[in-house]
Amino acid sequence: MTGSGETKRLVIHFHTAEARNLCVGSTHPEFSDLIFHTHDPRQLRSNEDLWAIQVTDIPFFIKKDNLMAYFKKFGNITSCRLFSRPNAKVQQAHIVYDNADSIAHFADQWAVYCFSTCLRITPCFYTVDQKAARCQYVATLTQLPPMLKISIWPLLLMTLALKLSMCRYL
Repeated sequence: MTGSGETKRLVIHFHTAEARNLCVGSTHPEFSDLIFHTHDPRQLRSNEDLWAIQVTDIPFFIKKDNLMAYFKKFGNITSCRLFSRPNAKVQQAHIVYDNADSIAHFADQWAVYCFSTCLRITPCFYTVDQKAARCQYVATLTQLPPMLKISIWPLLLMTLALKLSMCRYL
């Protein structure tokens, strides 16, 4: 048994394809509310992507518990996986919610300000081109003084004639 709530599913292993097809292709009056489908892990993954976000640019001082505490305000989290590639300077997270409404606002909100860091957010169901479009006009400003106050960022960005469309200071 996997998942929870509306995403709960029972994966049944049959001894033969005929036995599976008999179960999938038939109606079952004793289980009138349940629908049997052929098991397709790729389809399950794509369904999960409708409720998931990819969070990038996460510094290593931010832990899984910190992320879950922050992102639970957008909805009920069913899973959160924090990972990094070898020799990476930052981490990534794959966060799955229990419904698609929880990630709807990330179509317009490209990032969040969390623990003094701007984390980029991309819905997992986006195509490769949609994901690339979010990175097309991104720049990094480095060597900032350690005591730089957040309150001067809008002035700094206006001075540089940049449009801040990524971070909303929550």
